[in-house]
Amino acid sequence: MDNRAKAIVLGGTFPHITLIKKLQKRGFYVILLDYYENPPAKPIADEHIQESTLDKEAVLKIAKEREVDLVISTCIDQANVTACYVGEKLGLSIPYNYKTALNVTDKSLMKAMMMSNKIPTSRYQKVSDLLDLNINKFKFPLIVKPVDSNSSKGVKKIQSRDLINKYLSEAIGLSRDGNAIIEEFIEGKEIGIDCYIKNGKAEVLMVKERRKIDLKDNTQQIYGCFWPDNLRSTILDRITEIATDIAKAFNLDNTPLMIQAIANNNDINVIEFAPRIGGGESFRIIKLSTGFDIVEAAIDSYLNKSVEVTFKDPTLYYVENFIYAQESKFKAISGFESLLNEGTIEYIDTFKSYGTQIGKDLTSNNRVGVFTVKGSTKEETIEKIQKAVQEIEVYDVNDQPIMIKSIY
Repeated sequence: MDNRAKAIVLGGTFPHITLIKKLQKRGFYVILLDYYENPPAKPIADEHIQESTLDKEAVLKIAKEREVDLVISTCIDQANVTACYVGEKLGLSIPYNYKTALNVTDKSLMKAMMMSNKIPTSRYQKVSDLLDLNINKFKFPLIVKPVDSNSSKGVKKIQSRDLINKYLSEAIGLSRDGNAIIEEFIEGKEIGIDCYIKNGKAEVLMVKERRKIDLKDNTQQIYGCFWPDNLRSTILDRITEIATDIAKAFNLDNTPLMIQAIANNNDINVIEFAPRIGGGESFRIIKLSTGFDIVEAAIDSYLNKSVEVTFKDPTLYYVENFIYAQESKFKAISGFESLLNEGTIEYIDTFKSYGTQIGKDLTSNNRVGVFTVKGSTKEETIEKIQKAVQEIEVYDVNDQPIMIKSIY
């Protein structure tokens, strides 16, 4: 009989491979829950149960039956809600209570609390029926989004009135609760902020520039990020202040915090945030650039252990570049071996397993992998990206090329 403490990891995403390995190193027997048959993290886990991470009662039942000691998800919003719900029901340690988990994942609740706590964010309205919308109080362009979806599904930019009904109906339809929000679009540079909250104060680890895909249908997706974004010290001071205000307003402490915001001159406007690790390569680039192991810190957060927040300033640029594929059944990524050998790219990771169905709509679920470059200047990294995009290819099960290269 295996006498190790047992942990349930919710979601078999690529970043959770590292989470599972670190839990196993700490002595945990790791049970992975994911509704896919072959998620990327499955081969690493001690056991895989095919179940939806969004089904709180099903996860609770499994956790009770297996008498687990920890339920954790470090980089998936809605799975974090489930982890806090199950942990609270079973008296397990969790980073914040279930009510807080709801407040930081339901975008309408989040916006309302930001407004009431004077955290800078754009004007908005929660809508469950098109008849509820008071469009006259808004200035175009606008953003619509479901209140509770993952992977930026249903997030659209609206330039004129004639598209409101179409995109708002789609967003409401994608919401599990049948609600969407509409908010004013703020011009400026979109940035991502990675922090750790310690004793109620934000320690800003890194700020990155989020690079948006220019799509005709106004879908809001990024194709990668420049790490770090060299903002002036006055802006960094303001970012620290706002992140600390968020922690105070939402009763967050001893937890990672990632923020999406718009920077415009000396102004910072918060789009949304989450008390978790960012997806993709965030955990790895933060470690390479600053020395801070944010995955270890996230585990300590779930275990209610104090975290020593020590890190160094970045000296190089890192750029993560997501690899998107067209609607298909995924086979493999190829053409990167020489790029690795000659140092054009630092590493490349595959997010999907053979035969995985790739959807039609361009969301983060269409990301089949990522490659990362580094350099001493942004210009050097851009040259490396251009070369990599030319040589890397993605193939479907019929050996047809399916990589979307026009977005870079």
